[in-house]
Amino acid sequence: MSGATVADYTWFIEEYMNGDHFLGVTFVRGLSPAEALHRIGATPGDVSRDWAIEAYAADGGAVLLDLHCYEMPEALSRGTETARLVTGTTMDEEFVCSVDGVVATRFEPSFPDDREGADPDYLLTQMRDLGMPLDGEEFTDTRTARDLALVLAVRATGVSLTPAHHAVPSITGSTDCPS
Repeated sequence: MSGATVADYTWFIEEYMNGDHFLGVTFVRGLSPAEALHRIGATPGDVSRDWAIEAYAADGGAVLLDLHCYEMPEALSRGTETARLVTGTTMDEEFVCSVDGVVATRFEPSFPDDREGADPDYLLTQMRDLGMPLDGEEFTDTRTARDLALVLAVRATGVSLTPAHHAVPSITGSTDCPS
């Protein structure tokens, strides 16, 4: 597991998570950007379909960014692990960690003690290490909750996106909206 902190991702938070837009960010362990796009049915280089996705190479795997925030297909995590944060100022936020095609744990970042999935406590040790409230108390700042959920995704998958990775042009693809 990675020892990532919020400070390590300040650059990402400032660029992507401080506006009014929606964002889905998915960390995928052990897959290349092209393979990750292929698994969700996206055609690299084709942006003519409904759901456009940017895929970046990262240490330990790939990171996908999208602005539509649909749920990622289960096929993306088959044989590996994914962690996805969906965020936006006018929508419910969600964190989802999937292992081998199954949702292990899912929760709203502001309410990390209210988890569901096949193994709701799958990331409990990492959540405690990050200082997430797990005994019924709520975050007083939704931005803190969201930022910690982003770092939890990094720690859960061991996939690290740096400014240097982000500076390399992404592979962009698109797919039809999931039904």
